[in-house]
Amino acid sequence: MNAILASVLRFVFVLGALCSLLPLNAGAAWWEFGRSDGEPSISSLRFNNVDAEQRDDLLVLTRDDLVGGLVNVRGKAEVRRGDIGLVEISLDSGKNWASAALGERGLFSYEFRPQLDREYTFQIRAISTTGTSTGPEEHDFKLLVTSADGGREARAVFQKLLDAYQREDRASFMQYVSDQFEGNFGALEDGLSKDFRFLDDIRIQTQIARINRQERIYEIYFTYNRQVRSAKTGALLKDSAASVVGLRLESGGMKLMRLSAPLIFGVSEAEDVATSVTGQSVGQQVLTIDASGNVAQASQGQTASASGSGSGTKVLAARGFNSFDSFDFDTDSTVAETGIPPVDGDIAWSGEPGMLWLRNGVAFKAITCPISSVQTLPTNGFSVGAQQIVGIAAGRCYALKLFSGKYAVIEMVSIVTSGGIGTGTLTFRYKYQPNGSPNF
Repeated sequence: MNAILASVLRFVFVLGALCSLLPLNAGAAWWEFGRSDGEPSISSLRFNNVDAEQRDDLLVLTRDDLVGGLVNVRGKAEVRRGDIGLVEISLDSGKNWASAALGERGLFSYEFRPQLDREYTFQIRAISTTGTSTGPEEHDFKLLVTSADGGREARAVFQKLLDAYQREDRASFMQYVSDQFEGNFGALEDGLSKDFRFLDDIRIQTQIARINRQERIYEIYFTYNRQVRSAKTGALLKDSAASVVGLRLESGGMKLMRLSAPLIFGVSEAEDVATSVTGQSVGQQVLTIDASGNVAQASQGQTASASGSGSGTKVLAARGFNSFDSFDFDTDSTVAETGIPPVDGDIAWSGEPGMLWLRNGVAFKAITCPISSVQTLPTNGFSVGAQQIVGIAAGRCYALKLFSGKYAVIEMVSIVTSGGIGTGTLTFRYKYQPNGSPNF
């Protein structure tokens, strides 16, 4: 008993000594030390129409991104305990700070007029009313507003890719491929090598139909006429179809980010290279190469490869207040629903910009984009019981555990509203594993 009492007295003495070393006004901070609920966070960050959350170390904007020559930085700062009292922005690596306009619920905005082709070091910090800051290192990156014409650059690099491919020059081709290529980067390199081994006299003529801007990606929609000779049999083969490539302006220039099937590059590894399937070409006879180097033609399906898991690009439409499209992953098809939440398909969209509805029993979790790089999903951490995903936006990705127990991943491509609930279209990419495994 005496030993226990002595231990208690020693603890009280040490505790008193520690407290005597603290400033008189530091007691509350001492008790809160290490608690994360008092630390602010920035949950979204956009530069005009560009989502900065999907950036690399360098965020590149073009003149087309400016509004009246200005960049408007906006987002939301949050904290669990207290309120956001201040949001500050620096364009020179923290040497000078300016206060952003702060509205309700932590919404903030800040405008500035950038110099073209000048590189800024952007930092942002949010400070709560209790004096806790996010720290600038959480959002610290380079920002460049280039004078280059993004659409023209994308067109020029697409032509350089075509030229290098027809010359069978893999090294020249790969210098225009982004390190963040959404398909399998290694499979693309391997596919080019096999293409050049299995094909001779490659000739491709393309006709660009349009160039669309989706966030930071320039998507080139084109048709092609292709003629090749099989190196194995000498047979001459031709095909014609429509396809899409996506390019992004990076620090090293415009780079290839994604390729849709039917592929014109990396045909030998279509399953791992293609990030989606061009719906216009489904059912068309297109060029294929198998593992043995046999060159043939086959009908373009809704997946890049008949042996792969289901994948592609789909559109959900909202048509009137009580009529919506849902998507069923098992059947790879859309279903007309008569209400929300869906009862036939797995996911549906009602025209509300920030909400995706889920069938009862479908669970979800946010994941890192792009879905083309997803190989294995953890089987825990899913939100169960919620019948909607709130806060969806172009460039965000989610894993789904379906009512059947199977897994799918989706990537939001675009959300177009045209008059409120019941109108508009939502486009998303997806991968689906029909065997019930979380491995893709």
